Amino acid sequence: MKSIADILGGAQILLGVAYDLQDSFEEYLNTDHRAYLAMLRVVEEHLPPVERMGTGMGRPAYENVPFFRAFLGMSFFRIASIDALRNRLLNDPNLRQICGFSIVPSLATFSRRFAEFAALPLASRTLNDMASQYHEGRIVGHISRDSTAIPAREKPVNKKRDVAVPTGSKRKRGRPRKGEIRPTKEPGRLERQLKMKPGKALKELDTDCAWGCKKNSQGNVSFWKGYKLHLDVTDLGIPVTAIVTGANIHDSQVAIPMEKLTERKITFLYSVMDSAYDAAPIKNYIDGKGRVPLIDPNKRRGNERIPFTPAQKERFKIRTTVERANAHLKDWLVPAQIFVRGVKKVSFQLLCGVLCLAALKILQYFILPAQQAA
Repeated sequence: MKSIADILGGAQILLGVAYDLQDSFEEYLNTDHRAYLAMLRVVEEHLPPVERMGTGMGRPAYENVPFFRAFLGMSFFRIASIDALRNRLLNDPNLRQICGFSIVPSLATFSRRFAEFAALPLASRTLNDMASQYHEGRIVGHISRDSTAIPAREKPVNKKRDVAVPTGSKRKRGRPRKGEIRPTKEPGRLERQLKMKPGKALKELDTDCAWGCKKNSQGNVSFWKGYKLHLDVTDLGIPVTAIVTGANIHDSQVAIPMEKLTERKITFLYSVMDSAYDAAPIKNYIDGKGRVPLIDPNKRRGNERIPFTPAQKERFKIRTTVERANAHLKDWLVPAQIFVRGVKKVSFQLLCGVLCLAALKILQYFILPAQQAA
């Protein structure tokens, strides 16, 4: 099966030039290189300024843009580590020329620039601008939301048993005994998130590497050590919002902040989620904004599961877009193993993959059809 890059790589019209791109390169330019060039054009139109200010002393510093292109290429070509990325640049003249390196810097320089980019909201701001511009004046039918497991090679902050068995004090159900004083129940996290800004709400969530567990559609529970990538995608599978948390964070804890972030960028009608997001505060917030929450009902304790109506069941099928987006990221754009450590570096590497996916989808559904029609 061909990937999106294979399909788009042969489209010369993507770059809007009248000559053959091969004339600008000494080595043979394959379809991956051509698709990578087209993807860079889409991303760099929305890239914030990343110029590096020199101190005026010593050797002139390398520019930042070639490094950012290289880190995007690290996701696009599914290169596992920074060391492997540098080796690829040394042995691939076309990639080195596309990124803009006349001399490949040292491994230490690559590592420092990666840490600098990870500390900045560079990738998230670029994704926000891309989503806002290409959906301006459009109404998106559905936003599908889900998370996917991201294994990592770090020491977790919790134990595996902490996510396998619920913790907390237990007491008998029913009325309190005579003279018993029970503490008043404080508002839960979801209730507090209703009045909070999304940035502040996300800061309350754990972002360190942790053990997590998830039950699949067959009822089997799987455990992993690492992180979670939460995605909001459109009907066309274009990522709009991406958040990285620890693996121990329940999906519902991220729903309201992501809903607030997504509504700032695009106009949409339905919020489609699975049963993990079935909570009253989430539904109430979406209803209050004039949208329709389409959430798979969760079977409550002692109650039967309320099924979808035939119309809701048919509309809920659109949620496969976010599942395909997660599968595309893991199959084509995210390395099988994450070697960097810390949520900032992991987030930057994952968001580079999300940027690549968003740019490829925009090329596929917005730019290429418009240029062919012209």
